[in-house]
Amino acid sequence: MKFDDLYNRVFIQEQDENTEVADPANFDDVEPLPVPAPSEAPATDAPPASDASASTLTDYISQIEEFASKLNGTDGNSLQSLVSKLDRVETPFEGIYGRTSAEIVDAAKTLRSVSEKLKNFIIHAQKTKGA
Repeated sequence: MKFDDLYNRVFIQEQDENTEVADPANFDDVEPLPVPAPSEAPATDAPPASDASASTLTDYISQIEEFASKLNGTDGNSLQSLVSKLDRVETPFEGIYGRTSAEIVDAAKTLRSVSEKLKNFIIHAQKTKGA
């Protein structure tokens, strides 16, 4: 069968048979997209913004210190100790300790430094609040 014959038998015949045109009035059964309900307003007895930001900042400080301990802690469950244990001859991790140890220590040191600076801001905010 040649292409022209196939084209004429399939495409042209179907085109002639289907003369319907889509009418927007026929689409009444379509549901609109659901819209999420607006969130509720915060409680009116919330603490002042400065106290709320200080507590949030305190939460971040504790998370930073916790992550710094996960990177380079003394309890043996840190990334640094895991890397040390994985560094064995003739394994895919051979040399991992030497290549990553300094960066892990630096990252933990930087996180602890940020934590200390944020603590200083909280202390200063408490002093100026009390004055």
